[in-house]
Amino acid sequence: MVRVLDEDPDLGRYLSGRALALASSAAVAPLLRVEEGPTSFLIEESATHAHLGLLVLDGLIARHVSFGQIGANDFLGPGDLLRPWLNRGESTEVAQVTWEALGPCRLAALDQDFANRTRAWPEIATALLDRAAERSDSQTLQAALHQTRRVEDRVLLALWHFAGRWGQVGADGRIVSLRNITGELLARFVGARRQAVSTAIGQLAASGAIRRLPDGSLLLPREPPQLESMAPGRRATDRKPRLRERG
Repeated sequence: MVRVLDEDPDLGRYLSGRALALASSAAVAPLLRVEEGPTSFLIEESATHAHLGLLVLDGLIARHVSFGQIGANDFLGPGDLLRPWLNRGESTEVAQVTWEALGPCRLAALDQDFANRTRAWPEIATALLDRAAERSDSQTLQAALHQTRRVEDRVLLALWHFAGRWGQVGADGRIVSLRNITGELLARFVGARRQAVSTAIGQLAASGAIRRLPDGSLLLPREPPQLESMAPGRRATDRKPRLRERG
């Protein structure tokens, strides 16, 4: 078992004083440990109806979505809430969704017992809804960065995105670690080839937009990129029609 508000104090941000103290004592949930590699988060279907979800406490998890030979992935880290058993309707009939722990992970199972113990404090549920909204914003940003023309712009946006979610603030800027994110995973995230992503990281380092640290992490020393300076890729409808010359 784990005391959820001790592990993730931000979930109690709408509480204070005695209410926060009481909620912290009641907000206890089973601890789930996941080793590195593919995982399915098997939970009995009958237990999912009142299950709020799995809250990531430590580690990084990749969600892979495949449409035949086409694939994409997203990452979930500390503070993210996932519900891997959720049926998303018709999209699940054409897409294959798999989960992979990119290292040892710890998750809190916010099951029905947790929901019952914390129902006196709806502020906790409100904070969890905030997390769902933040994840929606994250997926929207991922869709938007695919529209930028240059791969280095996509990579830079992705790095700032990771830094904002799980990075650390240092004296010289924000620090983000890609230790568990392979080049192939990052390439799928930004919608580019692996070699192009490696080249983009080199170009960003040469320009001073990022800096490599001795431990392999990256330092983002400047302010976040100005989105207005990033040109979108030209769509087919933007192309000027070619006029046929009359003979």
